[in-house]
Amino acid sequence: MGLRAIQWEKQTENKKFEENFQKLSFYQPSYSYIGWNMRRPIFSDKRVRQAMTMLVDRELILKKILFGLGTIVNGTFYVNSPEYDKDIKPYPYDPAAAVALLKAAGWNYREGGNVLEKDGKPFEFEFLISSGSKFGEQLATMLQENLKDVGIKMSIRKFEWAVFIQRVEEQDFDACTLSWGLGWESDPYQLWHSSMAVLKGSNFVGFKNEEADKLIEEARREFDPQKRYKLYYRLQEIMHEEQPYTFLFTLKALVTVSRRFQNVVVYPMGLTPLYWWVPKDLQKYRDP
Repeated sequence: MGLRAIQWEKQTENKKFEENFQKLSFYQPSYSYIGWNMRRPIFSDKRVRQAMTMLVDRELILKKILFGLGTIVNGTFYVNSPEYDKDIKPYPYDPAAAVALLKAAGWNYREGGNVLEKDGKPFEFEFLISSGSKFGEQLATMLQENLKDVGIKMSIRKFEWAVFIQRVEEQDFDACTLSWGLGWESDPYQLWHSSMAVLKGSNFVGFKNEEADKLIEEARREFDPQKRYKLYYRLQEIMHEEQPYTFLFTLKALVTVSRRFQNVVVYPMGLTPLYWWVPKDLQKYRDP
């Protein structure tokens, strides 16, 4: 049975539970993110996207909302796979550095004012979330306050899932939050190749980079895994610089299993119940 974070932390710490069940965790092959629509003039400059990432207090969000049950990620590959470049460090939460980047990109405060403006227009945008996502709502609320502190107005729009996805697929959004599921080996073509930046394509933020395209295409033809990893590391360097997403977290899968089950092993990709068994004297359910 899967557990929610609050169940893992608060509701399973008692003697009876521990006698009958064990708790297991592993990093899920997935990650969450904030996507910045690069087609919007407000997010077309990479300095702005870098600044937005530096205004997301990921450490605090992980601690307060997710009970620390995850890790901050820096790119598009599964955090425990050899394709993931651990040498790239996530941008820190740094409002002062973020404001400096925004000023370099042409956003400034009016004399005596506290609202960022460019060409007479205030920095304001809409953040889309799914109405069924508690995490999305909490994330958006915390981000809204952080941005307000530096003079950016972010409005939060909640949509039922089908409408939310339609808006994203039609590229009708400024920013949104979602997550991707991954495999042990990943092909980033669908998410990041420029040919996928079309209506209903998975590259819905509109990321287009000629070098990234070449790396993705070359990696598809490269049979030597070590050479392929180097191509992907370079791809991650580009994406770290460009920040089409603010990459958020890979979360731990939180699972509880009855102690009756034997051979319960947590593998890098999770649990494999196929190999579990129950000793005869502990079996409760038998075929008639």
